[in-house]
Amino acid sequence: MINLKKYTKACVFASMMCVCGLVQAQTSTVEGWDFQTEYLRHNKSDKHVDNYNLHVYTHLWNNDYLSLYGGGIATIAEGYMDREERNNSDAVGIGPSVMARLEFNPFGNFYAGLEAAGSMRFFTKAHPAGGRCYDFLWQVGPRLSYKFGNYTAVGISAYYAHASNGMNSHNPGYEMKGLALDVEYKF
Repeated sequence: MINLKKYTKACVFASMMCVCGLVQAQTSTVEGWDFQTEYLRHNKSDKHVDNYNLHVYTHLWNNDYLSLYGGGIATIAEGYMDREERNNSDAVGIGPSVMARLEFNPFGNFYAGLEAAGSMRFFTKAHPAGGRCYDFLWQVGPRLSYKFGNYTAVGISAYYAHASNGMNSHNPGYEMKGLALDVEYKF
């Protein structure tokens, strides 16, 4: 049996190492690819589900301030929904994702803005416990980035997130907050 905690830590560490390797070896712009790794921690005391996510986006459209991206998400979720019953809500999921990024250039190569993303995730089992095998993840939060020339950008975002399946029954939603690190890269 796979130890989900060790597997989760290994995946997050590997994705962060990939992000660091891209920063040192490559360059990027807003119109390239965006690789984003994030940790979202549970936000309520009775719902202890944490998410480790890896997003891969490609640039779709932009004007002076707004950029739209489309891509996918891979998720490892672990924890439980009910403190007393401790039903296992560990699951692995993938699915499509979209992101909108509103950015301004306050000075130099620094950019500040707001990011919002929506994903539909399909899990290996009903997630969280008592739910269905799919859900929607909505995220919003501020972002700060630094652009290295015309080809590379690195950023950090702070997110508030909500996950639920949108149905009237079997819909144990949960909220999270966390940080995301990303690298934009133009091939």
